[in-house]
Formats: sequence, structure tokens, C-alpha cells
Amino acid sequence: MKTVALLLVSILTVANGFLPSQSQQLTHRRLGRNIPLPASSNENEDQVIVVGKVILDKYGDPQTQESDANVTIGGGGPQAAWGACASLAARDLILKREGGHWEPKMDIILEKPTPPKQSVTFLAPIGLKNWTPEMTQSLNELLPMIETSILVTSHEHITPTINIWHDEHEIVHWMPVNGSFGEEGADGLWRNRPSAQDILDAADDCGDNITLHAILESGDNPSGKGLDALPFFNSTLMSRVSTASIEPIVFPDDTGIVSHEDITEVRSLIKRVEQSLSDSCKSKNDKKLLVISPDRPCYDALFSNVDHAQINKQKSEFAVRDGASGSFVTDLIIPSAKLKTLDGTPINPTGAGNAYSGAYAACRASGSSIDAACLANAVGAVVCEYENLPPWSWDVLQRVAEAACEVRGKVQI
Repeated sequence: MKTVALLLVSILTVANGFLPSQSQQLTHRRLGRNIPLPASSNENEDQVIVVGKVILDKYGDPQTQESDANVTIGGGGPQAAWGACASLAARDLILKREGGHWEPKMDIILEKPTPPKQSVTFLAPIGLKNWTPEMTQSLNELLPMIETSILVTSHEHITPTINIWHDEHEIVHWMPVNGSFGEEGADGLWRNRPSAQDILDAADDCGDNITLHAILESGDNPSGKGLDALPFFNSTLMSRVSTASIEPIVFPDDTGIVSHEDITEVRSLIKRVEQSLSDSCKSKNDKKLLVISPDRPCYDALFSNVDHAQINKQKSEFAVRDGASGSFVTDLIIPSAKLKTLDGTPINPTGAGNAYSGAYAACRASGSSIDAACLANAVGAVVCEYENLPPWSWDVLQRVAEAACEVRGKVQI
């Protein structure tokens, strides 16, 4: 049976835990596929589908930023797609298993100047009011390893633009530009784009075992009115999902505390996805997994008081992103990889968490939680070593493999 890892990468919040009625109609336009998805020829071949947000990033503190600052493609979706591709390629092309650990293949034959494309499809919503052909080209250049790209478009909206910068503690700060998170921007564009049907169309040739991963900006003040969560509650789509994986995004206050209102919504979302996944099981023997990959402040808030009893750890697997400390999976610490930068500090950590989540979900679908976490930590570290997304090269994949071996060697089981 072909395994499909379907990564739904989105930035949204769910208001009060309610979704609109089925009768609400939403329309959108869609660009055709850049490259046709090939027909299935190998039942064991994995297919990863990344459904993500694209945001235009203007790097630098807006107080000191120049008016003509460069705009780059960001938003979490490209980073997660890159992470999925890099982790799978490093694992399958560079690494070999030696007992309980990995070693890089010394006899690898580099038949091509660049690594092959991966079986990954990327879908993203974009607003055409401020989108240009040059931006499409930039996106393709960021993700040359992607097998297929599908852009779900709207002529009535803009693609959100933000100022983004980091403080001395590597904390991300951002500010929307020109109403980018209003009705004309994210709040309108992200409503049910892509829809469950878009995702099903993309997965049409991919078999029935889908791993569905989402980066969801959760809380009590939603962008897109929570309609990006609709695919998780579509019975047709969920019937094809064997593993659901979500990365809930909430922003702590200046003291690092996530508000009660925000964490209540995260708990509600987790419970509802658990129930939707459970309802989709065809029999009592049909085992499905829910993976949650929050950052440390979100995780701490989830289990900070008696309310955490609402979350069943027997139904969910937690892979917790912990910044420079690495991560932990089912309470097992997964150390970080040492950065190979001049001073050992990140050049740009933007998107490293998204890359981690994409890598973890893709590798967990066909491997153990420890191996997936080691590869994900390695991918996150390598992303931090570059100003933008790393290039798609054998050198970068070998660096990911090297970092994964380093991390695996430090894990104490």
C-alpha cells in the first residue's frame, strides 16, 4: 500500500472552537499544476503533500528598515516542504543503518550534479493583487526539489506581507504590512484555501494511507475565521488519513506565558482532531496516530493545570520543539546539533521550527519517533545556518546527514 504524507501547513486560529455550517459556500480560483503528478507505478512509494501558507517577508526591524528592503518568500509552507524533502533525501540517499545508529554512506555515487526531486507536492494559497510572475519564479527557485507545485489563487485578495525580525534572544517578532491580516489579506485569503477537495484532487493518484500535517496558528482571535481547519473535519479526506500531525502556533506574552484563552483553543482543536480521526476508523483494529508538535511555551501551557486532563496522551504523540535545546518526543530529550557557523550562532532561525515539523511528519510516517526527531533536529539546525532556505545540493544533504548522526549519538535511551 502506498504511504502518503500530506502536510497541511497553515497559519490560522480557531475561534471559540466552532466551525461554520456545511451550507456556507466559499469560492476560489486555482492555478493548474506546474508539473503533472505522475501516475502511481510503485505501491511502496511514499508521497508527501505539503499544503502551506506563503507570506512575503520584509526582513529587519521596521524602526530601522529601509523603505526599499528586499521581499523574500516565507510563511512556513516553503520551509516545511524543504524540511520534508531534505530529511527524506538525507535518510534514504545518504544514511545507512548500522545496528542502533546511522553512518553516512561512504560509497554513495553522485550520478547527477544535484540531488533528485523528491516525491513531494506543495500547495499554497496566494492573493494575486500583489503577486507577480517573478514571485512564482522565486518560489520555484527556493523549492527545485519539489515534484509538483499547485497555487490556489484569489483575484480579490493580497498575499500577506510582514516585517519580520529577531531580537538578541532569537525571539521572532513580526508586524503586518498594509492590512495584510485584514479581510483583503490573510483573514479572507486563508478561508478554506486550499479546501479538502483541493487536497483530495492533489492526492488522487496517491493511494489511501495519508499522513496529514498542519501548522496551525491557534488562539482566540483567528485569521481566516478558522476555516483553514476544515480539511481536518472532512470525512472523505480523513477516511484516507492514517496519521494526523499538527503544529499549533500561539504567541506567548513578554514573560513567555501563553494566555488561558489561547491555550483553551489549542486544547479544543486537539480534542476535535482526535475525535475526527477516531470517527474515521473503519474498525476497532484500525489504528491511527495523532502527532502534536508545539513549541515549549505552548506545551508547558497545555499541561500547566488540571485542564490538561482533557488531552489523552495515549491518543497523541508529542514532538516538542525547544529551540536551541533541541526537542523532546514522548518525554525523551533529543539534543540539538552544533551549528557550523563562524560563531556557532544562527544566521537566520526563521522557519527552522516549520522545517522541523515538516521533517518530523514526513519521516515519522515511515519510521520511528526517535529517528524522525533526530532528522528533524538536524534539518532545523541546517536551516539556521543560512540567510534563506539552504540550496538543494549534495553538500547540504550530507550536512543534514552529519547533523542527524551527531544528534542520534547524543540521545540517551
